[in-house]
Amino acid sequence: MTELRYNRAFKKGLVAILFCILLFSSIVVFFIISKVQYDRLVSGMQSLEATIVDIDLDIHIKGPDEQEIYIEYEVDGITYSRELKTDTAISFTAGSGAHYSVGDKIDIFYDPQNPEIIASPRSVGVGYFYLIFALFSLSIVFLALWLMIKWRRNFLVTQEEYDKEGEELKRSKLAEKNLKKQMKLERKNRHPKARKIGKIILIVLGSLVGAFILYLLFGLLLISLGY
Repeated sequence: MTELRYNRAFKKGLVAILFCILLFSSIVVFFIISKVQYDRLVSGMQSLEATIVDIDLDIHIKGPDEQEIYIEYEVDGITYSRELKTDTAISFTAGSGAHYSVGDKIDIFYDPQNPEIIASPRSVGVGYFYLIFALFSLSIVFLALWLMIKWRRNFLVTQEEYDKEGEELKRSKLAEKNLKKQMKLERKNRHPKARKIGKIILIVLGSLVGAFILYLLFGLLLISLGY
Protein backbone atom coordinates (compact mmCIF):
# COMPACT_ATOMS: atom_id res chain seq x y z
CA MET A 1 0.00 0.00 0.00
CA THR A 2 1.38 3.42 -1.00
CA GLU A 3 2.14 5.68 1.91
CA LEU A 4 0.35 9.03 1.76
CA ARG A 5 1.15 12.33 3.42
CA TYR A 6 -0.22 15.86 3.40
CA ASN A 7 1.28 18.21 0.85
CA ARG A 8 3.04 21.49 1.62
CA ALA A 9 -0.01 23.63 0.87
CA PHE A 10 -1.97 21.87 3.63
CA LYS A 11 0.83 22.39 6.15
CA LYS A 12 1.29 26.05 5.25
CA GLY A 13 -2.46 26.57 5.43
CA LEU A 14 -2.62 25.06 8.91
CA VAL A 15 0.27 27.24 10.12
CA ALA A 16 -1.43 30.35 8.73
CA ILE A 17 -4.76 29.42 10.34
CA LEU A 18 -3.13 28.74 13.74
CA PHE A 19 -1.31 32.08 13.53
CA CYS A 20 -4.59 33.91 12.78
CA ILE A 21 -6.34 32.13 15.66
CA LEU A 22 -3.56 33.20 18.03
CA LEU A 23 -3.61 36.78 16.72
CA PHE A 24 -7.36 37.37 16.87
CA SER A 25 -7.73 35.48 20.15
CA SER A 26 -5.14 37.79 21.70
CA ILE A 27 -7.29 40.79 20.69
CA VAL A 28 -10.30 39.19 22.42
CA VAL A 29 -8.26 38.52 25.57
CA PHE A 30 -6.86 42.05 25.42
CA PHE A 31 -10.40 43.47 25.29
CA ILE A 32 -11.63 41.30 28.19
CA ILE A 33 -8.73 42.38 30.41
CA SER A 34 -9.22 46.01 29.36
CA LYS A 35 -12.97 45.88 30.09
CA VAL A 36 -12.44 44.30 33.53
CA GLN A 37 -9.87 46.96 34.44
CA TYR A 38 -12.13 49.72 33.13
CA ASP A 39 -15.15 48.51 35.13
CA ARG A 40 -13.07 48.31 38.30
CA LEU A 41 -11.67 51.78 37.72
CA VAL A 42 -14.98 53.58 37.06
CA SER A 43 -16.87 51.79 39.85
CA GLY A 44 -15.80 54.46 42.35
CA MET A 45 -15.66 57.37 39.93
CA GLN A 46 -17.95 60.28 39.16
CA SER A 47 -18.83 61.65 35.73
CA LEU A 48 -18.47 65.17 34.43
CA GLU A 49 -18.17 67.11 31.19
CA ALA A 50 -14.72 68.13 29.96
CA THR A 51 -13.74 70.61 27.24
CA ILE A 52 -11.37 69.74 24.39
CA VAL A 53 -8.60 72.36 24.31
CA ASP A 54 -6.14 70.86 21.82
CA ILE A 55 -5.95 68.05 19.25
CA ASP A 56 -2.98 66.39 17.57
CA LEU A 57 -3.95 64.37 14.51
CA ASP A 58 -2.21 61.07 13.74
CA ILE A 59 -2.93 60.12 10.13
CA HIS A 60 -2.67 56.41 9.29
CA ILE A 61 -2.37 55.11 5.73
CA LYS A 62 -4.18 51.95 6.80
CA GLY A 63 -6.93 52.01 9.39
CA PRO A 64 -8.74 54.92 11.02
CA ASP A 65 -6.95 58.17 11.84
CA GLU A 66 -6.23 58.81 15.49
CA GLN A 67 -6.63 62.01 17.49
CA GLU A 68 -4.56 62.79 20.56
CA ILE A 69 -7.19 64.72 22.49
CA TYR A 70 -6.25 67.12 25.28
CA ILE A 71 -8.96 68.23 27.69
CA GLU A 72 -9.61 70.56 30.60
CA TYR A 73 -12.07 69.89 33.41
CA GLU A 74 -12.83 71.45 36.74
CA VAL A 75 -13.25 69.68 40.08
CA ASP A 76 -13.89 71.63 43.30
CA GLY A 77 -12.77 74.88 41.65
CA ILE A 78 -9.47 73.42 40.44
CA THR A 79 -8.85 73.11 36.68
CA TYR A 80 -7.04 70.02 35.43
CA SER A 81 -5.43 69.60 32.01
CA ARG A 82 -4.40 66.29 30.51
CA GLU A 83 -4.73 63.91 27.57
CA LEU A 84 -7.99 62.03 27.15
CA LYS A 85 -7.34 58.37 27.95
CA THR A 86 -8.20 55.66 30.44
CA ASP A 87 -5.70 55.26 33.27
CA THR A 88 -5.44 51.47 33.31
CA ALA A 89 -2.51 49.20 32.53
CA ILE A 90 -4.28 47.91 29.41
CA SER A 91 -6.74 50.07 27.48
CA PHE A 92 -7.72 50.97 23.94
CA THR A 93 -6.84 54.47 22.78
CA ALA A 94 -9.63 56.99 23.23
CA GLY A 95 -8.82 58.93 20.06
CA SER A 96 -8.97 56.15 17.48
CA GLY A 97 -11.39 57.12 14.71
CA ALA A 98 -12.41 60.27 16.61
CA HIS A 99 -13.54 63.43 14.79
CA TYR A 100 -13.65 66.08 17.48
CA SER A 101 -12.84 69.78 17.28
CA VAL A 102 -11.33 72.16 19.81
CA GLY A 103 -14.10 73.47 22.06
CA ASP A 104 -16.23 70.32 21.91
CA LYS A 105 -17.58 68.84 25.13
CA ILE A 106 -16.94 65.23 26.07
CA ASP A 107 -18.01 63.05 29.00
CA ILE A 108 -15.35 61.54 31.25
CA PHE A 109 -15.09 59.82 34.62
CA TYR A 110 -12.74 61.05 37.36
CA ASP A 111 -11.57 59.76 40.72
CA PRO A 112 -12.89 62.01 43.53
CA GLN A 113 -9.86 61.11 45.67
CA ASN A 114 -7.43 61.98 42.87
CA PRO A 115 -9.11 63.98 40.06
CA GLU A 116 -6.06 63.58 37.82
CA ILE A 117 -7.02 59.92 37.34
CA ILE A 118 -9.68 59.69 34.63
CA ALA A 119 -11.39 57.19 32.37
CA SER A 120 -12.88 57.70 28.93
CA PRO A 121 -16.00 55.84 27.75
CA ARG A 122 -14.50 56.09 24.24
CA SER A 123 -11.82 53.55 25.23
CA VAL A 124 -14.54 50.91 25.72
CA GLY A 125 -16.33 51.95 22.52
CA VAL A 126 -13.15 51.55 20.48
CA GLY A 127 -12.53 48.24 22.26
CA TYR A 128 -15.94 46.92 21.19
CA PHE A 129 -15.09 47.74 17.58
CA TYR A 130 -11.90 45.65 17.75
CA LEU A 131 -13.75 42.88 19.62
CA ILE A 132 -16.39 42.60 16.87
CA PHE A 133 -13.67 42.65 14.21
CA ALA A 134 -11.70 39.91 16.02
CA LEU A 135 -14.76 37.69 16.59
CA PHE A 136 -15.83 38.06 12.94
CA SER A 137 -12.31 37.23 11.78
CA LEU A 138 -12.15 34.23 14.12
CA SER A 139 -15.41 32.88 12.69
CA ILE A 140 -13.94 33.04 9.18
CA VAL A 141 -10.68 31.42 10.34
CA PHE A 142 -12.51 28.57 12.11
CA LEU A 143 -14.65 28.07 9.00
CA ALA A 144 -11.48 27.77 6.93
CA LEU A 145 -10.08 25.29 9.48
CA TRP A 146 -13.27 23.20 9.35
CA LEU A 147 -13.18 23.14 5.54
CA MET A 148 -9.52 22.10 5.54
CA ILE A 149 -10.24 19.26 7.96
CA LYS A 150 -13.33 18.21 6.01
CA TRP A 151 -11.46 18.15 2.68
CA ARG A 152 -8.14 16.99 4.09
CA ARG A 153 -8.10 13.90 1.85
CA ASN A 154 -7.77 16.19 -1.17
CA PHE A 155 -4.38 17.32 0.17
CA LEU A 156 -2.96 13.79 0.45
CA VAL A 157 -0.11 12.91 -1.93
CA THR A 158 2.35 10.06 -2.27
CA GLN A 159 5.93 10.39 -1.10
CA GLU A 160 7.04 10.56 -4.72
CA GLU A 161 4.63 13.42 -5.46
CA TYR A 162 5.74 15.17 -2.27
CA ASP A 163 9.41 14.94 -3.25
CA LYS A 164 8.60 16.09 -6.80
CA GLU A 165 6.76 19.07 -5.41
CA GLY A 166 9.78 19.90 -3.25
CA GLU A 167 12.14 19.74 -6.25
CA GLU A 168 9.85 22.01 -8.28
CA LEU A 169 9.75 24.46 -5.41
CA LYS A 170 13.55 24.49 -5.19
CA ARG A 171 13.87 25.06 -8.94
CA SER A 172 11.35 27.89 -8.75
CA LYS A 173 13.23 29.59 -5.91
CA LEU A 174 16.55 29.13 -7.72
CA ALA A 175 15.12 30.61 -10.93
CA GLU A 176 13.74 33.55 -8.99
CA LYS A 177 17.09 34.08 -7.28
CA ASN A 178 18.96 33.98 -10.61
CA LEU A 179 16.48 36.43 -12.13
CA LYS A 180 17.06 38.87 -9.30
CA LYS A 181 20.83 38.55 -9.72
CA GLN A 182 20.51 39.15 -13.45
CA MET A 183 18.33 42.23 -12.96
CA LYS A 184 20.77 43.57 -10.37
CA LEU A 185 23.70 43.02 -12.74
CA GLU A 186 21.84 44.78 -15.55
CA ARG A 187 21.18 47.78 -13.32
CA LYS A 188 24.85 47.95 -12.40
CA ASN A 189 25.97 47.79 -16.03
CA ARG A 190 23.36 50.32 -17.10
CA HIS A 191 24.70 53.15 -14.88
CA PRO A 192 28.44 52.60 -14.28
CA LYS A 193 29.18 56.30 -13.79
CA ALA A 194 26.41 56.66 -11.23
CA ARG A 195 27.82 53.71 -9.29
CA LYS A 196 31.29 55.27 -9.25
CA ILE A 197 29.89 58.60 -8.09
CA GLY A 198 27.88 56.79 -5.41
CA LYS A 199 30.99 55.00 -4.15
CA ILE A 200 32.92 58.27 -4.01
CA ILE A 201 30.10 59.94 -2.05
CA LEU A 202 30.00 57.03 0.40
CA ILE A 203 33.80 57.15 0.87
CA VAL A 204 33.69 60.91 1.48
CA LEU A 205 30.80 60.62 3.95
CA GLY A 206 32.54 57.73 5.73
CA SER A 207 35.75 59.75 5.98
CA LEU A 208 33.89 62.76 7.40
CA VAL A 209 32.10 60.61 9.98
CA GLY A 210 35.39 58.92 10.94
CA ALA A 211 37.15 62.27 11.26
CA PHE A 212 34.32 63.62 13.42
CA ILE A 213 34.49 60.58 15.72
CA LEU A 214 38.28 60.95 16.04
CA TYR A 215 37.80 64.64 16.82
CA LEU A 216 35.33 63.81 19.59
CA LEU A 217 37.60 61.13 21.03
CA PHE A 218 40.58 63.50 20.94
CA GLY A 219 38.53 66.18 22.70
CA LEU A 220 37.44 63.73 25.40
CA LEU A 221 41.06 62.68 25.86
CA LEU A 222 42.17 66.29 26.33
CA ILE A 223 39.35 66.91 28.82
CA SER A 224 40.31 63.80 30.80
CA LEU A 225 43.95 64.98 30.90
CA GLY A 226 42.88 68.39 32.19
CA TYR A 227 43.63 70.50 29.12
